[in-house]
Amino acid sequence: MKHAACYTKNYPRPQFVRGNFTLLDGKWDFAFDDGNVGEGQRWFDGLPEAVKITVPFAYQTEKSGVNSDDFHPVVWYAKKIKFARLDGKRIMLNFEGVDHFAKVWCNGVYIGSHTGGYCRFSLDITSAVNSDGQALIAVRAEDGKECTKPRGKQSWLNTPFGCWYPPTTGIWKSVWAEQVSATHIKRVKMTPVESTYHMFTEYETVGDCRGCSLGVTVKYDGQVVADLTEKLVRPVHTLSVDLSNDLDSFKIHWWTPDAPNIYDVEFRLYDGDGNVLDEVKSYTAFRIFKPSGNKLMLNLNPFYVRAVLEQAYWRDSGLTAPDENALIKEIELSKACGFNCMRMHQKIEDERFYYYADIMGMTVFCEMPSAYEFKDAAVFNTVAEWSEAVAQNYNHPSIVAWAPVNESWGVNRITSNPCEASLTRALYDLTKAYDGMRPVISNDGWEHTTSDIVTFHNYCQDPAEFADFYGELSAVLYGNNRVPYSNLRVPFVNGYGYEGQPVLIDEFAGIGFEKNGDGWGYGTKAGSEREFTARLEGLVNAITAHHDVAGFCITQLTDVYQEINGLFDFDRAPKAPVEEIRRIVTAKRGA
Repeated sequence: MKHAACYTKNYPRPQFVRGNFTLLDGKWDFAFDDGNVGEGQRWFDGLPEAVKITVPFAYQTEKSGVNSDDFHPVVWYAKKIKFARLDGKRIMLNFEGVDHFAKVWCNGVYIGSHTGGYCRFSLDITSAVNSDGQALIAVRAEDGKECTKPRGKQSWLNTPFGCWYPPTTGIWKSVWAEQVSATHIKRVKMTPVESTYHMFTEYETVGDCRGCSLGVTVKYDGQVVADLTEKLVRPVHTLSVDLSNDLDSFKIHWWTPDAPNIYDVEFRLYDGDGNVLDEVKSYTAFRIFKPSGNKLMLNLNPFYVRAVLEQAYWRDSGLTAPDENALIKEIELSKACGFNCMRMHQKIEDERFYYYADIMGMTVFCEMPSAYEFKDAAVFNTVAEWSEAVAQNYNHPSIVAWAPVNESWGVNRITSNPCEASLTRALYDLTKAYDGMRPVISNDGWEHTTSDIVTFHNYCQDPAEFADFYGELSAVLYGNNRVPYSNLRVPFVNGYGYEGQPVLIDEFAGIGFEKNGDGWGYGTKAGSEREFTARLEGLVNAITAHHDVAGFCITQLTDVYQEINGLFDFDRAPKAPVEEIRRIVTAKRGA
């Protein structure tokens, strides 16, 4: 595996790397606050009767050291830290994910809050840190059962059920700190431009940037491709970088799953005297993924999507990967089975997953965790957190499509309530306003409004019935299929219709199979490995026989708790030989 030049082991933000950071994962003090008395009793000065918890694992998991499945709506964390103080530097405290509402104190001083369980937030704690660098960080996390917030696959009942799993409360991604100059680079957005082979970049700086300059150096395989510096006159600045070079016969190094070529990038912020105020290392790739008629194109070629649904839960650590190697293994297992895409389902994953997808060559569909009740609060929560998710992960070349809504979850009356249809259209337009280069799926599975890709979910377990259903694709697209199937709702909301977009069958199979136990699966469970593979092959062949379908997504990579629809069990053991799964997944279209 070839890493980007900026790679730093355990660095939680792999596309925006500075030379110093302090990882704060590990043992923290922890306490339940069922009576919600902590703020009034100043628990931010120290937790009474605290136990130890291992961050970043939620208290519901074994790896946390707490391992309780009881419901606790409010929890507290505290940790003493000693920072090395540097003159003129600011200390930024970063949380990769705290579910759901977090408030943060430093040495008893309230610093700020964040709503939303899946995305990063950063707080400047400099003014509250003691002169000797000592800091007591306290975090209050609130996580109720309401369904007006993006929950994803977290059960809102007292127990897991069907394809919903145990809840995740509090800190479940890494916590870390870094020191930055008072004037520094806050954000960089990098967009490949197909028509010019340029990388269009947008920068945002913090602090007084008058008289400052911004330098950008781009390298491929250690050789300089571009090197330029421009004066800044305001905090938001744009710059176009030419990636054309003589290191490749085609003048550009395309990113594909078979050749995940990346460019190493360095950003430097200089003051008026040429001193470096900030230096950030990153990487990018030249990759264009777009619809073209009813095909999907990756760069210059048609791309047939062979995807697997990825829930990304682990037995002992829940929603949090046990370590970086676990993230790598998910991609390795998917590639070994012949998949070229992973549909990250109902989760905004640890950003290191997207990094490994970038350098290992795996395309990813990024999907918003769903709310499950349509109220004003659900609208506000979903729009806010989805905006964060898109902005945070925009630069990853592996992410090739966005899906802000899944199966009308949270908009269950979308065909009768115009407000719900408007939300999916608004999320589509909001995403396109920020990202004009990637396709957006308005409502993954059915009941689409405006959508760049049309998708169907269908868990029919009979290959013959499944093949008959999709025998005439136009009948499915226009909602008048001759074979009724209860899992499939209407393809489009009234007022919307098929406009020639690519079509994906991007949830199907979901074959329940386990050699021992009584888990939950779709339809009649397979009774043997042979029945499991035969059914899988029949269902896959029913899709690949149709040249008008642009690809598929098999449910799912692994079993998850009580759900047994995986190609692998919960401990990542294959249910059939991986070579046999690969043969089925990669069978020639039309064969």
